[in-house]
Amino acid sequence: MRPRVALAATSAVALLAVLAACSKNTGSSSGDNAQGSTQSGSISTNPADSKGPAKAISGAKRGGTLYQYLEADYDHLDPVRAYVNNATAATNLLVRTLTMFKDDGKGHLTLVGDMATDAGKDTSGGKCTSWQFTLKDGLKYEDGSAITANDVAYGIARSFSPDLAEGPHYIQQWLANDINYNKDYKGPYNGGAAVPPGVKVSGKTISFNFKEPHCDLPFAASWGTTSPLPKAKDTKTKLDLRPFSSGPYKVKSYTRDSKLVLERNKYWDAKTDPIRHDYFDTFEVDFGSSSEQQANAIKSSQGNDANAVMGANVPPTLLPTVQNDPQVKNRVAAGFTQFVWYMAINNQRIKDVKEREALNYGFNKKAFIQALGGSTAGEEANTLLSPTTIGYKNYNAYPYDQAKAKSLLGGKHPQLVFAFANTARWQKLATTVQNTLQQVGFKVVLKPIDSASYYTQIGKNNNPYDLYFAGWGSDWPSGSTIIPPVFDGRNIQAQGNSTYPYFNDAAVNSQIDKLTKQSANDAAPGWAALDKDIMTKHAPVVPVYYDKAYQMYGTNVGNMAIGQSTGWPVYYNAFLRNGK
Repeated sequence: MRPRVALAATSAVALLAVLAACSKNTGSSSGDNAQGSTQSGSISTNPADSKGPAKAISGAKRGGTLYQYLEADYDHLDPVRAYVNNATAATNLLVRTLTMFKDDGKGHLTLVGDMATDAGKDTSGGKCTSWQFTLKDGLKYEDGSAITANDVAYGIARSFSPDLAEGPHYIQQWLANDINYNKDYKGPYNGGAAVPPGVKVSGKTISFNFKEPHCDLPFAASWGTTSPLPKAKDTKTKLDLRPFSSGPYKVKSYTRDSKLVLERNKYWDAKTDPIRHDYFDTFEVDFGSSSEQQANAIKSSQGNDANAVMGANVPPTLLPTVQNDPQVKNRVAAGFTQFVWYMAINNQRIKDVKEREALNYGFNKKAFIQALGGSTAGEEANTLLSPTTIGYKNYNAYPYDQAKAKSLLGGKHPQLVFAFANTARWQKLATTVQNTLQQVGFKVVLKPIDSASYYTQIGKNNNPYDLYFAGWGSDWPSGSTIIPPVFDGRNIQAQGNSTYPYFNDAAVNSQIDKLTKQSANDAAPGWAALDKDIMTKHAPVVPVYYDKAYQMYGTNVGNMAIGQSTGWPVYYNAFLRNGK
């Protein structure tokens, strides 16, 4: 999973156009990997696209309970902290943001206004330094109170708190004009104002003012950073347990590591929402079942299992059964996601570049992918950028070569700690990692981590692990949302990091600064060149596979698909075929 980062969209992921000089722009890319065709997308310039209600789903019925089975609980449900795709998919039911992606179901994503009347207005004359959003009429919370622009500003303000360090940091860094965004202003918990510096509120309008151009703000505003919250409803770190709803569903009950139940928010008005539906009465997430248990239950589809969706890929042992039964195979949401999964090398612990190169040469990607589930789970990756990224260029700096890996180690046998999420699936995969690396001379100690806090633990700067897996998918498909969050060492903090390799190089950081000042299309070749430069000179990670989803759903579930902006099942477009 991704801490959108940090974890893991349909048969191919959409290639979104990023604003160039703040004007609508589209693009496409292709690579040598068999990813299927890339798609296209845009930021809407038509306010009509932001008006609700969302287009009705053909054949949809209202009623019933949709079930989601997960191996482990969410890292975070607080929308400013949620950065793993399974959690962001759930929070899309609970909270609204200034903007959001609308998926036409045909491979095209359009960024529209969610709470806002449009996808944002550049008020700086095309300089992208000032942006304005106006809230729609009729927006309400779960208690019937009105959502205000001040609530949006307060939600952004609390995202500066060091106690809420997880989640995307784009808007905070842009407002502060500093990667260390909470160096001075730390939000309302630490004596700061309820409206952060650079943000202004006037009636229903909220504006952002930056010292540098940020043409990507409409995209960044689709994240939970802009979710509204009244100050009186702020429970600080406890908001993880009970987010205050502005979306079509609200929390009915939540028992950590056991069950989350959502029910309809009667004050949500479909007429204000161009994206979501509320077809099912309740949404229940049950934690603790392995991928094998999920697959067997949903394959049989008896009782509640007929209304359920897997929260894991179909495991390798059950693939032949699923793929050889047309009726079951037709109940699989499948396709490439935008994520590249890599084995992070903790560069603060493994400082010898030859050792990092040996890990790259000596890691058997094919064996790992086979253990993962074969071609339904992913395809071998060599790059930091996904093939769905504007400007992607394929290369292979480290073809699998055991002899080369052994030569680089020079007879040494470094002992490394490999950390992994303590689930049945990863217990097996960890053994595969251990075996393949020990074949070239490494000694690998396996260290399981509680899966619910996995990203929190590896996100600590002083974590005691040498190797661990993470998946990164673009927050929008520009290199600006892939390389800086993971490979800009100036992002490294005490905790809440997405810079899992803990890699820091002045020349790389300087090039990042140069590229982030350019439009997405202009910067695209530079991001591809920097991708290759990072790997060939520094080898800070081992790119392993381009991710695929292959998740089964029950016989009574209608319109289930993998979301192109989340890489996870889209709940708000699903329904129960018999309405119960």
